[in-house]
Amino acid sequence: MRMDLINSAEILIIDDQALAQNFLKKSLESLGYKHIKIAESAKHALQLCQEQNFSIILCSFNLSRDRDGFHLFEEMKVKGYIRPTTTFIFVSAETSPALVNSVVELQPDDFLVKPFTAKELKIRLERVLSRKDKLKSVYRAIESKKYNKAIQLIDNHLENPKLAKLAPFLVRIKGDTLLAMEAYEEAERYYHSILEKYRFAWAQVGLVKALLALDKNETAEAILTRLVERPESRLAALDLLGQFHLHNDDFEKAYADFNQAAELSPRNIDRHKNVLNLARLIHDHNAQFETAKNIAKYGKRSIHDSPDLYLTVARAGVDYALTLSEEESAPILRQSEKYIEEIKKEFPNAKLAKEKINVTKARIHYLKNEQAQAQQLIQSALYGNSQSQNIEDDIDKAKAFHELGHKDAALELLENIGETNFGNEVSQKVMEQYLKQEAQERRDIPFSPRELNNMAVGFYSKNQLEPAIQTFSDALRLMPKNVRIALNFLQVLVDQKKRQGLKAHHQPMFDKCMILLSTEKMDDKQQRRFEILRSKANNEGSEFDTINEKI
Repeated sequence: MRMDLINSAEILIIDDQALAQNFLKKSLESLGYKHIKIAESAKHALQLCQEQNFSIILCSFNLSRDRDGFHLFEEMKVKGYIRPTTTFIFVSAETSPALVNSVVELQPDDFLVKPFTAKELKIRLERVLSRKDKLKSVYRAIESKKYNKAIQLIDNHLENPKLAKLAPFLVRIKGDTLLAMEAYEEAERYYHSILEKYRFAWAQVGLVKALLALDKNETAEAILTRLVERPESRLAALDLLGQFHLHNDDFEKAYADFNQAAELSPRNIDRHKNVLNLARLIHDHNAQFETAKNIAKYGKRSIHDSPDLYLTVARAGVDYALTLSEEESAPILRQSEKYIEEIKKEFPNAKLAKEKINVTKARIHYLKNEQAQAQQLIQSALYGNSQSQNIEDDIDKAKAFHELGHKDAALELLENIGETNFGNEVSQKVMEQYLKQEAQERRDIPFSPRELNNMAVGFYSKNQLEPAIQTFSDALRLMPKNVRIALNFLQVLVDQKKRQGLKAHHQPMFDKCMILLSTEKMDDKQQRRFEILRSKANNEGSEFDTINEKI
């Protein structure tokens, strides 16, 4: 190891355990390193990085004082404290699948599992530092986004026999660089040339990225179906499958893909946001609520942390409560109220607009049948003369207007939301589709899900089958995964079949209910009811029980 690299190294140790700090510092000093600083928390580490540049960062993944290593790495990269030329090594005693997947996602230079010896630390450091030094011209070109220069340097290095040991790194960096410069046709040819000799999973992932960018979707899908079965490529393959299904407007499958990826690596907040947006697009409000809680949990004290994170959970809770009975919705609404209170506790100095909180509170009062309080809270929002800067505020406001009877105001607000940049291609497509869907549903259906179900039950009790069928159809459109709605709807359709026969437009509704109830989870009472209805639909059994379940 060259002594000039050791002498010039500026090292930062980030660990909240005194013994670990002491071990790493003494080990580094025994190897000849002199310029070493220690941060006992993520906050302290960020302060030190603001004051100076570090060439080597050794970071514990399991920091406990404020944020963990994943979110610290993420923030340091956003702020430019970690550059391509920086050596970053994670250290952890934990090797759970979720942690390992998180580390793989971040792609640090190395990952050291505790306990390790000073000798092992020496070997790992020398390996990374030597590579960084020999390829520093490449890394600097990439850091400056001079991609053509980087490609030329990589090709020169690959022809240099002295750098033969670095060829695996160079060929991978070249592929990443071609994708970064959006040279997708060249990237496709390049990855094919690699895969003719080697079956690297990373090369197959890179090839899929190029194929998807070139709209060669069938070939990409065939590769992804294989990659998703391999543990080392499953996470990346699920993300790409999600993008593939999203491109084909298959939002249900896209949701399933991104949700599985989020379970594998739960610290990735951006992916959780994709899951949340897709969940509400497909009307899976339970999943929307659970995902919002995960975002608040894993985003706590990260670069993503904000009062709006907690408000998102409260709003998702209200959306979910709308699909439940009054009894079932009560504990969900209490959770929404708790998250609103958490904003004051976690962000005492935050200047969060009072109006946006009042809008969510108004929706909670509405669900509690406290109409006077709800209308009072919504007045300032209703007669305000401007849209919010945050599009989510406008969406929540439109929902409140609609639920409280101000249908025209709700529709006008949704239709006036202009073009918005949602940050990435996935969010862009999902949110544009969601906004169109919200506006269309508000135009077509002037009632809330709970109102629709209760209206339909009322029609049925008066033997008005056709109005009941149409109203249940609207309710199921807004709540396509709601078992209670589907059971009530099926009972009306079975009654229609027994009395007058199903009309042509009834059959698709009947089939939809049967498919939903055959695939969704139900409790014992619901399962028994479904079995009875299915028997009656097949001309078995006796008279029907009255629908007695309301939302």
